Amino acid sequence: MGSSEAPAEEASVQAATEAWIAAFNRCDAAAIAALYDPQAVLWGTTAPQLITTPQGIAAYFDAVFALRPAPRMALVDALPRVFGDVAVSTGRYTLALAQPPQLRQVPARFSFTYRRTAGAWRIVDHHSSAVPVPLTALTALAAAS
Repeated sequence: MGSSEAPAEEASVQAATEAWIAAFNRCDAAAIAALYDPQAVLWGTTAPQLITTPQGIAAYFDAVFALRPAPRMALVDALPRVFGDVAVSTGRYTLALAQPPQLRQVPARFSFTYRRTAGAWRIVDHHSSAVPVPLTALTALAAAS
């Protein structure tokens, strides 16, 4: 791939990531499920186990969207990288749970691995987790007790 193609390819991966965020914020489990490859796996932010089927992925997001009020997500940053017909988008988002005054914002991180299928990027591996408490904060808590 020539260097002039790389920015366009990275932009298309960024657009795929933003499409996922937009579908999440619409609480559209069917639209999100359509962004995954049939062989995709998901480690969801709140999933206790690896999800390995399209039905499981759809059910996971149905459960997330059943929360009231529905959670919302704001993309903080993403770093798309393209390796032929495989791409990775790694970044951060903030998950908003509830509404003011009970609003809880959860900083999280994600990695999407995509495979280009029929000209579209489909997620084949998705990992998302809350950003952990820094080790220095844990050390300070332990010293205070």
